Amino acid sequence: MSRYIVYVRTEEGHIMRMKNVVYGFQHAIEDSYGAMAPYTHEEPLEGFPESVVLWASSTGPAVGIAPLASHFARAC
Repeated sequence: MSRYIVYVRTEEGHIMRMKNVVYGFQHAIEDSYGAMAPYTHEEPLEGFPESVVLWASSTGPAVGIAPLASHFARAC
């Protein structure tokens, strides 16, 4: 199962990592990051444990998911 941490992007473009909010896709068809619709807008992350986030919307306020850094490292 792929595990993701939840991120939120505000109207002003600030990105926040939601502590202790982990989401798992158990039976999803996965691409290279294990992502699925509606999380299709990829953005690199700096200053966070995860290196990339997948947003539900390319601009404006949005919820996003990022492959959990500790889970992703074990899978590689």
